[in-house]
Amino acid sequence: MLISVGAQHYVLMLIPSLLLDIEKLGLRRIIRMSDFSEQEVTALYFEFVSIKRVLPDNPHSIEPAIWQHLLHCVRVMSSLVTLATMEDLERARETAIHRYLPHAKESLKNEYDQMRSQGKVDFRLAGILRGSDTPENSGQVCMEAILREREQRVESIKYLGTEYLTGHEAYVVGAAKAHVISHIEDAPEDFGVLDLVIRLLDLLRLVLVLESRSPGGASAVSSNFTMENIVLGIGNSLYRGELGLHVSSLGLARVNK
Repeated sequence: MLISVGAQHYVLMLIPSLLLDIEKLGLRRIIRMSDFSEQEVTALYFEFVSIKRVLPDNPHSIEPAIWQHLLHCVRVMSSLVTLATMEDLERARETAIHRYLPHAKESLKNEYDQMRSQGKVDFRLAGILRGSDTPENSGQVCMEAILREREQRVESIKYLGTEYLTGHEAYVVGAAKAHVISHIEDAPEDFGVLDLVIRLLDLLRLVLVLESRSPGGASAVSSNFTMENIVLGIGNSLYRGELGLHVSSLGLARVNK
């Protein structure tokens, strides 16, 4: 199975990240949340560790047959980590919406007031702003604000440099910028992968600026927003479909297949 060069760079970034996630979660939690036996999960974990030790850094040095086995391991391990953290991910989503909601409401209200002062009326926007504080409407407010910020963010990421990134990270970011620029003219009206990539690229730009201004080499941002984590998020957005990293499709092919 051939995958794009960008996806190859992402996989080589993803492997050590998955191993770190597994170590943080613990094999017991992963085994408890999965349909695999303790022996199967343990065997795959140690195989994964062994693979990481011998993998070359250059994706072009990896044989196609090895890529096929590597992708199988990555899909299964990624699914196990995702299943073990599903509740955490849902809580994180709700927290993110809650924190972003005031900014989103203010941004939309300012735009609506500006349109009214110009004699224009956007009934859809007015309906969203008058909506109740239900989770559904809160999510809609956030998504609407994100979509309306699209153009501004696209302009800002044109100036995103990659000089502080690793080779794998730089390739993924470069591919993401090219993807955004080539698809922005036909961008969908609803929130999708393109908008997620745009926001992550803009977040990376901000983190790079903050880190470059931080004195004494101290980190200027939370450990959740490291450059590595953001680029992994970008790679996940771009390549999870190509790599088959879908929880719903995991039927979870047995490890000893």
